[in-house]
Amino acid sequence: MTISIYELVVTGPGKLPAKLTLNGKSHLVFGPTDTGKSYIVECLRYCLGGGQKPKGVGFSDGYTRAALQISLSNGHFFTLFRDLLGGDEAVYDGVHEYPPQSEMPLENNISDLLPIWCGATGVKILVKSGKLGNLTAGDLRRVSIFDEIETLDNVSFEGKDTNLKTRNKSALAMLLSGSDDSEMILPTSTNDRNIAKGHAEAINDQISSLIADVPEGLAMKDAQEGLLKVTAEIEAVNGYMNSHASELAELRNARLGIAKEGRRLSQELAALKEAGNRFQLLDKKYVSDQQRLQAISTAASIAESFEVRPCPLCYTDIQHQLRHQSHDTQAPMLRLAAHAENEKISGLREGLKEALNDVFINLDEISEVLKQNEKEAQENEQKQNALIAPQNINAKRGLATLSDRKVFLSMAIGNLIRVENLRIRLAEMKDKSKRKKQNVNRDMSESSTALCKRVKALLDDWGVPGVDSVYFDDSVSDIDINQRKRTSYGKGKRGIFLTAYMVALMERAAINGHPHLGFTIIDSPVVTYKDPKHGTNSDGEELLDESVKDRFYSWLASRTEPGQILILENEEPNLKTLKELHFTEFAGVGNLNGRSGFFPV
Repeated sequence: MTISIYELVVTGPGKLPAKLTLNGKSHLVFGPTDTGKSYIVECLRYCLGGGQKPKGVGFSDGYTRAALQISLSNGHFFTLFRDLLGGDEAVYDGVHEYPPQSEMPLENNISDLLPIWCGATGVKILVKSGKLGNLTAGDLRRVSIFDEIETLDNVSFEGKDTNLKTRNKSALAMLLSGSDDSEMILPTSTNDRNIAKGHAEAINDQISSLIADVPEGLAMKDAQEGLLKVTAEIEAVNGYMNSHASELAELRNARLGIAKEGRRLSQELAALKEAGNRFQLLDKKYVSDQQRLQAISTAASIAESFEVRPCPLCYTDIQHQLRHQSHDTQAPMLRLAAHAENEKISGLREGLKEALNDVFINLDEISEVLKQNEKEAQENEQKQNALIAPQNINAKRGLATLSDRKVFLSMAIGNLIRVENLRIRLAEMKDKSKRKKQNVNRDMSESSTALCKRVKALLDDWGVPGVDSVYFDDSVSDIDINQRKRTSYGKGKRGIFLTAYMVALMERAAINGHPHLGFTIIDSPVVTYKDPKHGTNSDGEELLDESVKDRFYSWLASRTEPGQILILENEEPNLKTLKELHFTEFAGVGNLNGRSGFFPV
């Protein structure tokens, strides 16, 4: 779809509406300087989502809202409102001069709706090296709306902002050829390159860590061969063990019984040893008691020969002591008691000797049984070992050692495989971290040739002299005239060449269904000179003959190709052409013979 402009209305409190009515048709606005023509261009751009507010022109004071009434090629009308002070915007269905209070505006803003209306939804263009972006309303406005400075500027169409050149060239290529850049191979962006460098460093650290866990000099082939050999040895052992599983199970069960009996015998042996130690200790006590009794008996026999004397301290006689008993009967009784106790202990020692002898006999017997138990356990272990490690299998190392070796080799192989994969990944990251030039390969030969033919035909129709050939220079997204860059000409020719270029682009997009707003607005496309003798003005610029202006206006009046064109110029057409044109004339402030300017005075 394409857009047609029906009316621009600027309003304000207590102000008469300022209007420009186009009715969806190509139109010429002409009149002297300072009548609001440039304000119209700025206001149209602003109403179509531009960010720059229209500059005040004196008479614009007090005007606060702009409304742009448009229609789509499907016949649907919309009104785009922009606040001239705050920048607020709203889009309503239908035709309005003021925002309707009874209706709700559309949810989308203007810059979102323009690509939808113009068939640019999902269209991707190269906005910078390594990055794709959507074709936006700004890209569409750039090829459709030109103020006087942009029309006459000596900058190629790619622009002078280095950050936007790639985007501008991509957008124009898309509008011209109809092919977007979604399939373009993109180089790595700066951010992605920095990320890739970080990944490369991390991968290097991982590789170093993995290699540190692998024995020096161990190659993948050697590790794999060693693993196969160890696995074969383990399988041989397991196979033999499986074939003697029942026999091995019997031996193991018997070994459990032997071990259980051994524990019982050991406990019994320990108990007998403890009993023997206790009996020996008791016998020593008996011996000590007998020695004590013998000493008492000896002392009693000696005491009979001692002389009786009084107390050396108080000189009291022994007969007068309270505890005195006759020593004539005391000593014999003491000897008899000691002898009787000694006899009794001797009898106990005889019984203890027999018990201790029984303990020693039991100890010898259990020790022999325990030795036999240990021998049986050893023989059982030897039988099991014989089954586990038979002589006819080449498995000199134990099963546990083989298992450890297998785990070690498996981990080493895993590390080596990871290192190999990481090195491949490292090469990818290093390649990704390198800065690469964006390769842009667009086939625009057919579309650019058709565009140049149309530009040449338009310039011929307008009577622009000296145009022999037109070529498209995709390096700057501009046209060359006679093998000479468009920007190398004077401002008069630069303006008319740009006009032909943009009109041809609009017509091609409309005919082929390429994204485009569907109209072209150009301020001052025909700058004529005043000195026919020298062909230059006082500034040394190459300007156009008056006849070019007349033929241009005549072409505009009779034009039947698709797309709407709005021209704003200072010079008026001749009377014959004026009758055929859709036009609006501004007479200037103070001139009572017509409309003074865009704003009512």
